[in-house]
Amino acid sequence: MKSRIVGTIAALGLALASVGIGAGAAQADDDRVSCTGYASKNAQYRVTLAERDDDRMRAAMSVDAKKSGQRWTVTVYRNGNKAYRTTKRANSKGNISVAKTLRGDDDDRFRFVAVSKSGQRAARTIELDDDLECRSGKGSKGSRYGYSVAEVGDDRAKAQIRINGPKKNARWTATFYRDGKKVGSTTKKANKYGNVTLGKKFRADDDRVKVVAKSSTGERITRTVDLDD
Repeated sequence: MKSRIVGTIAALGLALASVGIGAGAAQADDDRVSCTGYASKNAQYRVTLAERDDDRMRAAMSVDAKKSGQRWTVTVYRNGNKAYRTTKRANSKGNISVAKTLRGDDDDRFRFVAVSKSGQRAARTIELDDDLECRSGKGSKGSRYGYSVAEVGDDRAKAQIRINGPKKNARWTATFYRDGKKVGSTTKKANKYGNVTLGKKFRADDDRVKVVAKSSTGERITRTVDLDD
């Protein structure tokens, strides 16, 4: 039986520059998951994994680096083994988009790694067998974020928010709530590109998991994921 996955859905060929704007409506799909994040030097990315049939998966990755002509090498690994590799040159807007149908099942782990000629690197691991939800959007002052919640085992969840803010060294605090009850918080400074990742693991089972992230510059991000959907 296919795993239940709810993801933020975008067309596989859509450049991240267009999907990163706004909160974006989530669309339910039992065999697809799509998550966003940022690379080591501020490029934005989206990875998507979709089940095509019993033994094939569609793996896609888009990167928006805002640098035209830059060459990127994208490698997809399945369960630690290289399944696909290609090199593409960014278009006039600095975007690349790669999609490939590969052999695989819904319990395989797929890792996407994109490396540019200038040394920028983006990497993300996803699998359909996890109960995973991803959301993306913008904070109150325009910072882009990707928020994900994954069930870990029978009664635990891992919530994580990845923020791409405009201010380097800004201090961010993320507080997580399960069905309205605070379950933990964490504080961290953004790096020199304004990027920061904050996360927590806690007990959860088909619960509503909310994050409230606040920065030292007065920005606020609030987003809720319902694992029971």
